[in-house]
Amino acid sequence: MEKWFILNNYETYKKIATDNNFTDLQKRILANRELTSESEKKAIFSNSLEDLYSPFDLKNMKKAIEIFMESIRQRKKILIVGDYDQDGVAATVILYKAIKLFYQDVDYAIPDRIEDGYGLNNSIVEKAKEDGYELIITCDNGIAAFEAVKFAKELGMTVIVTDHHEPAKKDGKDLLVEADAIINPHLQDDESRFKEICGASVAFKFVLGLTEMYGHSLGIDRNCIYKLSQFAALGTISDMMPLVDENRILVRHGLELLSKRENLGVKTLLEELQWDKDVSVYTVGFLIGPSVNSSGRLYTARLGVELFIDSDINNVKEYAKTLVELNNERKQLTNEAIDIANKRIEDEKLYNNDIIVLYEKSIHESICGLVAGRIKDRYNRPTIILTSSSKDDIIKGSGRSIPSYNMFEELNEIRDIFEAFGGHAMACGLSIDPLKLDKFSRLLNEKSKLKKEDFIKEVNIDDLLTFNMINRNMIKEIDQLRPFGLGFAEPIFASRNVEVMDAKILGQNRNVLKLILRDKNNSLEAIAFNLESLYEKFEDKYNFTSKEDLLLLKNKNVDIVYKITINEFMGQSNIQLNIVTMR
Repeated sequence: MEKWFILNNYETYKKIATDNNFTDLQKRILANRELTSESEKKAIFSNSLEDLYSPFDLKNMKKAIEIFMESIRQRKKILIVGDYDQDGVAATVILYKAIKLFYQDVDYAIPDRIEDGYGLNNSIVEKAKEDGYELIITCDNGIAAFEAVKFAKELGMTVIVTDHHEPAKKDGKDLLVEADAIINPHLQDDESRFKEICGASVAFKFVLGLTEMYGHSLGIDRNCIYKLSQFAALGTISDMMPLVDENRILVRHGLELLSKRENLGVKTLLEELQWDKDVSVYTVGFLIGPSVNSSGRLYTARLGVELFIDSDINNVKEYAKTLVELNNERKQLTNEAIDIANKRIEDEKLYNNDIIVLYEKSIHESICGLVAGRIKDRYNRPTIILTSSSKDDIIKGSGRSIPSYNMFEELNEIRDIFEAFGGHAMACGLSIDPLKLDKFSRLLNEKSKLKKEDFIKEVNIDDLLTFNMINRNMIKEIDQLRPFGLGFAEPIFASRNVEVMDAKILGQNRNVLKLILRDKNNSLEAIAFNLESLYEKFEDKYNFTSKEDLLLLKNKNVDIVYKITINEFMGQSNIQLNIVTMR
């Protein structure tokens, strides 16, 4: 079930109505996204890293840099401890490449998803001590590593934590690890002007601050550091950070660098993926990110790091080939797991619960988050998928949420029930004793404050159009606002009562619906890829029995919601509507 809303934020629009940097259409789109502050507007078209906020807005930044520099002066061995997803890999690459410009005695470690679990742990600390490391710098993790940080300090090691995950809270106050310095925009008294940055961006700000303080005296070229922004862009997009404010600047700059393919790993992976166009948000979100993530899910995330730091073309080619193969395997595992999860949810009527909690031991531990995301999308309910772990007495999993449910805050209230827990508003990871599973599910649903309307998917439409209003100049104005992504969604429009002149199902798997639509005297081509969803919308209305029955929409009138694009094929280009939903 869906609710369609035509956005008309007139009061917000008035705040930017006189800004001549934007067309009227662009101003309406910005108003609909509540992007009216000077910094937000400035970031729309900026790709200059000079427009980023000062790294020293982050609490403890100067302190962390001084600790780092003192460690260098004392010739301490440095170990970077990252994470096994794309954000963690990117953060590790940033720190490793930057620190190597300042100091050679540095290496990195990535926890094994299955054997170690998330983030810094005692076994990594113990191994680091044995190998003579005296300074540990975490990235994209560490804020919840209470035991491991304490262990490191007991062993006489120095620890700097750089992270972006929400700190645990008790009685309204942050519960913090005993590190020598913590850099995290979500610390209570942190003064960052923009806090929704990924782990790779926190790492990038650290090396920016380091370069600002000591780069000149050590002869470090700032442009070498700026080139690392491409990895911050990879982390920002892959970790689903909002593409607004300084995230937007980082992504615009980073995508330009990625498109130049100056990094051997980027170039080789794109060749293996057969992507010969400029790198876009889509390229990162659906091709590069999943390929790098697959190594941490099914093998070792070191593969992703080595891809970007190795200079041996033969090695890099092998890394890229393996990553693509692993991602194809991951896709198959994910599709099989989604089918199993959907069947159990339907059979057990778990969709009636406010929060879906499913324990399914056949699901691979590494894809719980992917499955939770797909289930959440289908039922529009917060979803937690759990499975057996390598430790028989513990089950582990991941959750994905909807806008009306802050998953971190809700689960943080019962964090004592978990063996481990961390995350943010829209996602979490956790491990729990299986004997506590029923209590966990019951507690979540009993304390849920979600209302019936929270489960109805809202479709926010930028404007209601007739076909004669759609032209190439309009598309140009929209394209000037790219990149689109979370927090700055691509504009969608609606048209009412358009006639389906023709309908065809195309593709090897018959999973593409092509339509010719007419609105009064104007006709446009349209294409839809979400056949299953469209079929469900018309199933009862027209007694459809399969997706093939969508062909029977011919000669019927429908309301449509869509994005406007240019379709280029065989040297020809024409305006095409990409269908989001119909009724």
